[in-house]
Amino acid sequence: MLKINNLTSLIFILIISITLGYVSFTGGTETTSEAYLFPKLITFVMIILSSFSLFFYFMNKTSSVANIDIKKLSVYLFSLILFIFLGEIIGFYFLAILLFLINSYYYSEIKNLKIIIQNMIITIVFMIFIYVLFSIMLKVQVPRFFLL
Repeated sequence: MLKINNLTSLIFILIISITLGYVSFTGGTETTSEAYLFPKLITFVMIILSSFSLFFYFMNKTSSVANIDIKKLSVYLFSLILFIFLGEIIGFYFLAILLFLINSYYYSEIKNLKIIIQNMIITIVFMIFIYVLFSIMLKVQVPRFFLL
């Protein structure tokens, strides 16, 4: 069991946000400045949200500690590592759908057919949104399925 203070995690997330903001706002040249628009927007929103979280933490003045069960988190961490190493080989969308379904089934408190169908619908809608956002709107090439 790992114990993490909320203030520590909020400060850590704010530091990561500021670092990503610095990299996205200072990276690139004039010819590639349009490619950095989406990361700039995301990091700007991330900095604002993490700043608000830190502000509300001090306004509430709560000092709570979160207990994190590493055993329960291990399935998610393993699937993340699997996605990093097999994403290029198996394909982004197929592996994302597969791991999304596995993680949502594993972490569901109630495991029945209704929940499985509900998770499948959520996964399909989410992946359609990701496909439209990255492949159609942003024209980002993602690794294809290995049979295509």
